[in-house]
Amino acid sequence: MDWLVVLFALQITLIQIAAFYLRYYAFRDQLTPPQQRKLWQKIAGLGIICVGFYTLLFSYTNIVVATYKAVLLIGWIPYQFFLMNALPRQRLSHTFIVSMSFLWNFITHSISCIIIALFFIHCTERVVLQAEAAIDLITYLILLPLSRKLFTDLLHTFAHFTRPLIRLYISILPFIMTVGYVAMISDEIMWHTWEERLARLLLPVAFVFTYHYIMGTAKQIYQRKRLQHNKSIMKQELLYLEEARLLAADNKNHVQKQLSSLLETYEQLRQLINDGNLEEAKAYIEQQEEKLSVGAIMSYTDNAIVNAAISIYLNRAKNAGIKITPKVNLPRNMKTDENDLSVLLANLLENALLACIKEQGLREITLILQHTDSQCVLEIANTFHGNLKLGEDGLPKASHSGHGIGMLSLKTFLNKYDGYADFNCENGWARITIYWEDKLPC
Repeated sequence: MDWLVVLFALQITLIQIAAFYLRYYAFRDQLTPPQQRKLWQKIAGLGIICVGFYTLLFSYTNIVVATYKAVLLIGWIPYQFFLMNALPRQRLSHTFIVSMSFLWNFITHSISCIIIALFFIHCTERVVLQAEAAIDLITYLILLPLSRKLFTDLLHTFAHFTRPLIRLYISILPFIMTVGYVAMISDEIMWHTWEERLARLLLPVAFVFTYHYIMGTAKQIYQRKRLQHNKSIMKQELLYLEEARLLAADNKNHVQKQLSSLLETYEQLRQLINDGNLEEAKAYIEQQEEKLSVGAIMSYTDNAIVNAAISIYLNRAKNAGIKITPKVNLPRNMKTDENDLSVLLANLLENALLACIKEQGLREITLILQHTDSQCVLEIANTFHGNLKLGEDGLPKASHSGHGIGMLSLKTFLNKYDGYADFNCENGWARITIYWEDKLPC
């Protein structure tokens, strides 16, 4: 066995694992420690298999440029498969990170090629390729602090782009940039001109820094918009609390009136029971219970803002003659921002209310808000017999009113918490179900 071939196979495997590490590093916060350990166990096993396969491959073809380039071009795919399997339903995010990884790897490869051209120009093909692989790894280690800093905030910045077409464009642009250069060097030529070497290095470097500047600008714009959004949220919360205060005052007055007539109520009940009118006594009790529930603020959760949003809109629905069925189970301390959740609830419930008011016959709103372990589910349904046009994301278009879906707040919430929403409209009901993990916002 040629141990230099084994060493070369090991070098290539380490290069591919190093490239995988940068892609993993961008997603690391989305993986729990057990998931991270499981993923790296798979990568370690795959690495061992790759070392053996590459050893056999290069033993058969010898260490030549064509095989070396082919392995570098396609060898990353199995590693990426494990990462995408660990984090499904994030195709655009994976595409974006893979594109940036390609670009960064191309820069490090170009640097190593320039060093090889300076010091190994008279060596054999085998020595040149082994030296190039070694220098590529060293270059990666030297630039690791810079690359980690670059990949740390990539997904956070990418999340600022919410329009599907723009997200697609941003995600594939680095890939298109890299493919153009890869196509030029995907041959059996080992030595290219100095003009080609410098172009392969300088243009991608300029692109990376320009791209980084564009992403930074987008982040600043997003932060300004978020500041304006937070101001509007504060105004809306003040309205919630004010209306909740008025409801509480009205409820207090109502309770005082009930207490003042309590003796009269007891006397009336005593008289009905003494006369043997049990059915009338029962009906009288039900009548008094109904009066007690009018205007009452129910306690759905310990969070004042969220509770106010739910109470206000369900009270409006009740006053409009709409049947309400709430089921709320939230813990005392949630990582999900109370402002985000209250705004989402208010918008969805308001639209459900508007849709129900226009309905003829049965009018009903159901609210389910559950928290199990770290998973949260919100479902709001309302009776609806109209027609809806759905967008590309499977949700009703925002231009249609009265369908019970607060599209703007919903999309903002989903992007912020990596949530998932499902909508259906059938059998006279419009229903939105939202799933997200109770965690700090992105």
